[in-house]
Amino acid sequence: MTRPEAPLMKSALLLGLCATLGLAQAPRSPQHPPRNAPPSRVQDPRFMARLFQWRASRIQSVLGLPEDRARMMAEKWGRWDREHMERGQQTAELRRQFHQILMGPEAEDEKNVRLKPVVDGYMTLRRAQEAGRKQFEEDIRAGLSPAQQARLILVMEEIQQKLREGLKDAR
Repeated sequence: MTRPEAPLMKSALLLGLCATLGLAQAPRSPQHPPRNAPPSRVQDPRFMARLFQWRASRIQSVLGLPEDRARMMAEKWGRWDREHMERGQQTAELRRQFHQILMGPEAEDEKNVRLKPVVDGYMTLRRAQEAGRKQFEEDIRAGLSPAQQARLILVMEEIQQKLREGLKDAR
């Protein structure tokens, strides 16, 4: 990746990966976790509130932005997190359906008929994910000078690294 946005894109994708890894820690055996099961960290409102405050504080201090502008950027980042996680869960469900159909006893022609709408839905979600990522990158950089954009990229990478470390330690 040689475009100037490449580091920001990597950061955004890493956030999605971190969020997905956080969700992957949930038990996989039951279809739905037990009612009394604690939420994963990325679903915990207190964790997400602390993450928001941390992001806003780092954005404000590193970019030299007013508090309201830093909070607005952290809110956009949080919205993108939620949208990315939701689409990630939907695509994981479609991949599960791929596997279920492919491993089924039907003839190849019947599998093809059953898979077509699932593959189409999967591709639609992937396009929406890509469009959402591009929109997030445009929104988060809007109105920033090139120096601020570079600082934002570095701060996002720092936050991503600390989230990865935290998720690794949580395991």
